[in-house]
Amino acid sequence: MQLQDPMAKFKSKAPSQLSGGCLSLFGLPFLLAGLFLAWLYFSGYSEWWRARSWVEVPCWIESTELKAHDGDDSTTYQVLASYRYEYEGHLYHGDRVTFSKGSDNVGNFHEETHRELRGYVVGKATGLEDAGAQGNRKPFRCYVNPNKPDESVLYRVLRWQMQAFMAIFALTFPAIGAGLVAGGLIAVRIAKKDAELVANHPGQPWKWKSNWAGSSIPESAAGWSKALYLYTLWSGLIIVPLIFTTAMTGAFQTNRMAWLLLILVALWCLPAWFSLKRFRQRLAIGVTRFEPTQSPAYPGGVLAGAIMLEKPLPMRGDAELTLTCEKKVTRKTGDGDSTTTEKIWSHAQNVTLDQITRDVSGFRLPVAFSLPADAPQSDAGDDPAIKHVWKLQLKVPGTAIGPVFEVPVFHTGESPVVTTTISAAASIQEVAAADLPILLAARSIRADFDGNGLPRSIVCPPARLRSLIVFLVVFNVIWTAVAALLIHKHAPLIFRIVWPVSAAGIWLAVLYQLLHRRTVTFSVMGLEVTNETGPLASSRKLEKSQIIGFSHDTNMNSGNTVFYRVRMEDVFGKKTTLVDGITESATAAALAGRLEDWRKSEI
Repeated sequence: MQLQDPMAKFKSKAPSQLSGGCLSLFGLPFLLAGLFLAWLYFSGYSEWWRARSWVEVPCWIESTELKAHDGDDSTTYQVLASYRYEYEGHLYHGDRVTFSKGSDNVGNFHEETHRELRGYVVGKATGLEDAGAQGNRKPFRCYVNPNKPDESVLYRVLRWQMQAFMAIFALTFPAIGAGLVAGGLIAVRIAKKDAELVANHPGQPWKWKSNWAGSSIPESAAGWSKALYLYTLWSGLIIVPLIFTTAMTGAFQTNRMAWLLLILVALWCLPAWFSLKRFRQRLAIGVTRFEPTQSPAYPGGVLAGAIMLEKPLPMRGDAELTLTCEKKVTRKTGDGDSTTTEKIWSHAQNVTLDQITRDVSGFRLPVAFSLPADAPQSDAGDDPAIKHVWKLQLKVPGTAIGPVFEVPVFHTGESPVVTTTISAAASIQEVAAADLPILLAARSIRADFDGNGLPRSIVCPPARLRSLIVFLVVFNVIWTAVAALLIHKHAPLIFRIVWPVSAAGIWLAVLYQLLHRRTVTFSVMGLEVTNETGPLASSRKLEKSQIIGFSHDTNMNSGNTVFYRVRMEDVFGKKTTLVDGITESATAAALAGRLEDWRKSEI
């Protein structure tokens, strides 16, 4: 039998070269617009702070007008006024109402200001002798710059609503623009270097990436860590002044809607937390890299080498190494591309501190993983929409340490081609079946099996999908805030119904995830499924003869992660979920297989 060359599909493929120049040009308007909006945002604070030392003097409003500007879907307003005032024996005229520039419809500041000024209009004076003439009107007040008396303003208040509105654009547009511009430039550089690697190493895709070209592999997160630090700093510079000045103006005491600004603080905590975690890792172990003994590793072989650390691991018990294979599927939709990630294989092992050695280059943490015989190769295969990524991760419990390295796994001319005659290495399904209790425990699922591998009990405890719960809470805090804002602003009735109802539904889903427990107990005669949600409980018993079979499928996506469940089908045509929240299809298939073995076992 003639075997197909496993590298044939790679020989004519070069790395995809993204048009980074076009991407940078596309992002440039976002960056420039964002920087301009950020300048307007910060200038509001600068002028407000500068005017705090200005002198309050009487002034007489000569005219005021509320101008309306009709747009395509909204109307904006701008209050205009002219006034005169006397300072140190000199007459001055001013027309600056507030530090805000242009028209807007954020809040009702312009309408209320025009309504107030309209009650102080006294008309124009003909000379200095008439400057103080009031008629039947009392004077208003303005604030004058003592160092430049011709500079004045009627309202030196800081409009926190307007600053919050500007903050949204200052947070997003510069970040998007800088990301596109920098990403495009980096893509050009990487594409050029990768093209050189393809030309120098034809048919050797494990040398086509810059991270794989050398004798060691750098940490995968090293590239975006700087971007994370910069965005955390930038967003802090936007959000902290907003909260500080809003508190100084007393808006939190006078306007309950001001408390919605804390949503921005909660959102800022996310990049701040990840930045702090990355910084703590850098302080703990320094720069890390993985030095493979042989590159690439191949299916059915061994991934061996050492993770190099600049500093020793903290004394917190054993370190944990995990090797994972992820399947990324990109689908084209009408709204663009969407990518889902499925973990198809994972294996973990502990490394004791006495296994770590030291040499002139640092501290060496040994790595050795046996790969499944049917393990997929790295990157895209026959289908360009499907990509496999192998990740090696180091974790130390109780610390922020968690570097990840993308490692190459390929068949080479020197590695054996997997055929039906090669059985020394276990397949992905065999590994999942052998490690089933460990794989389920990684998903916080407690499973007990007898000596024959048949299930005794499976428990899905409450609050085990923590990442999903955190995502739902963060998302729904924002969603609920929008619902409160729509109700407060008397939005159309349909919005005041849909938003609060959907927000309540999401909170119920969060409560369900926090409280729900599912227990499945097995006996030689049948099984019992018990569902508990707080004080509420229900159970269902079935005999083996009433069960048709067990299957697994997907039931939920969170971000780009696919979740699997295992279900039971009975003779009554009902499908009952026994286990959910599994992120590996092989694990779900192995569990369904064990349950089938139990069903077919003799009573």
